[in-house]
Amino acid sequence: MQHNNTKATAAQINNLIAIAQAAPSEYAHDKAMYTLWDIFGDYVMALVAKNSFQICSDFSLNGCSPKERKANLAGDAYMVFCKAVQDFDPTLKVPFEAFFAQKISWHMADEKRKNAKRDKVEKVESKLKKNDDEADSIIDNGDMNPFTGERNELESDYEQCEIIDIIRHRLANSPKMLKAFDTMYEVSRNCDKYTDVEVAEALHCTRANTGKIKKNICKFLIDCGLEDECRLLMAA
Repeated sequence: MQHNNTKATAAQINNLIAIAQAAPSEYAHDKAMYTLWDIFGDYVMALVAKNSFQICSDFSLNGCSPKERKANLAGDAYMVFCKAVQDFDPTLKVPFEAFFAQKISWHMADEKRKNAKRDKVEKVESKLKKNDDEADSIIDNGDMNPFTGERNELESDYEQCEIIDIIRHRLANSPKMLKAFDTMYEVSRNCDKYTDVEVAEALHCTRANTGKIKKNICKFLIDCGLEDECRLLMAA
């Protein structure tokens, strides 16, 4: 077997894994892991890059070449490799190469589920950024949205209040986010105009930080299962 520059038999590989699993010192562990990576590194990276095309990639991998994809996935691949080394049991009579292939397959399946959720977050954040860029215009505050500074598409004041209450209840677990949300909502209701300038002044932060705070609140709500409420609140 030769994936990088080091040749090794199955017995030698199993011996290196045993050392890595029960090394008497950090030096011995690191040396065994380094040798194992020298044997399997190219194979691991090629396998991870290949499998990554089979999942719904998050935006960060879209348009990447195979080389760029490998570079982006290197850290994650090495962590899965280290976990596979620690979990490997040679008594099962399965070659480590096949064992790792199964591990990475499970990992990629899990990533597919996570990436689907990340895609939703990033799409919402993209809309939020677009709304932020347009938020400098002066708008009548009669039905203002605390995230976008634009009119809501909610059917009634009652519906808006109900959504605000749901969001505030969930944000109660994060006092800082709740305080920021309440401040933005207060600005949207009471200021003569609603732009990031007014919000930043009320929050005592920069305009750039205002955008980050909005995105963090939005991501928190989506992670809590309030994607629909967040979308309605952001509607322009």
